[in-house]
Amino acid sequence: MFKRDRRSGGFVHPKEERLPRRVALTLHKWGGMAKFRHRRRLATMLYRMALMLDGTLVQSRRELIKARPRRKGDLPDIRAVALGTTGTCNASCIHCPTGKASTANSPRGTMPMPIFRKVIDGIVENGLSVEGHIAFGLFGDGLLDPDVVERARYVHGQVPDITLSVNTNGAAYHRERHAALFPYITVLALHCESLTPSTYDQLMTPLRFKNVFPKYERILRDFPGKVHISVPVSRGNLGELGAIREWFMRRGAKSVAFDAMSSRCAQDRAVFDRLSLAPFRIRCTGAVTRDLIVDCDGVVLPCCNDFAREQPIGHLGLETFRETLSNLARRHFAERMDRNEHDEIAPCNRCFGDVRTADFPFDYPVREAVPATE
Repeated sequence: MFKRDRRSGGFVHPKEERLPRRVALTLHKWGGMAKFRHRRRLATMLYRMALMLDGTLVQSRRELIKARPRRKGDLPDIRAVALGTTGTCNASCIHCPTGKASTANSPRGTMPMPIFRKVIDGIVENGLSVEGHIAFGLFGDGLLDPDVVERARYVHGQVPDITLSVNTNGAAYHRERHAALFPYITVLALHCESLTPSTYDQLMTPLRFKNVFPKYERILRDFPGKVHISVPVSRGNLGELGAIREWFMRRGAKSVAFDAMSSRCAQDRAVFDRLSLAPFRIRCTGAVTRDLIVDCDGVVLPCCNDFAREQPIGHLGLETFRETLSNLARRHFAERMDRNEHDEIAPCNRCFGDVRTADFPFDYPVREAVPATE
């Protein structure tokens, strides 16, 4: 039970040995409370005291780096990070370009670890905040990445203050491989479009309801309080949204979100027009470049809807992290967005979507879709 203290030669109880760590964590928590109350000097002092007691406390070190005075030339904070840790998806949903001819030339491999670490280390070294989250899964399924646990562990160790999400449709879930994610991720974002087998099989082809729904049950048991359900709303599932929410919440889901459907900048909008509720032209501002979106080969994109990768604005395989976030292509794209030049830019000139309302989709006026020729 007792261990010898190397300094005094006496014996100490293991709980006493961990006392500095516990005090350091308490000081860090107080620092967070001071930061929340905008008492930045007090917060900084508490974080420094925590590090004096435990120099391995990554959380306090990260807060001190973020609190450094910003200087001219510093990189701006990031709104959200989407990483294509794999370019492979086991589904080809009928309204998604993945697995279609338009994306046949897109890479399908896994993101090299040096590129992955370049993103995470760049956030740390530049003291950047990420307002939203870091998400694994861009054009592929996050659980198909063989390194997903290692990556999640790395993010958790380097930037424990940032929400980490793994995006998946659940079909690839394997308890022995993936349950180890639990301590490292904040959210497991699960994509589901229907509780009706025939509707599910049609919308999420080639996945099959009978194969995937048992995995949903296992995921909900293995990740209590961390499963977020994402339901793209369409005319195909509009009548069962209440049942979907009830089914998942009854089984312990953290939340169920109904997401507005996007055309995903597809060249052929026939399927989207048939499924969408009442789409509008989507016109982003230059603020879209506050997101960092990286595909599996390091190509940086301005938008997660650029499935065909028509507008690359950087390449982390060729540039440093700083160069990627401050290069001319990123600035030029933001300026064009602010000048409303969307109709001159592919794929932005093909961007349509249903618009999120206060109580979407229950207060949404379903009407005739925009003609595909518009």
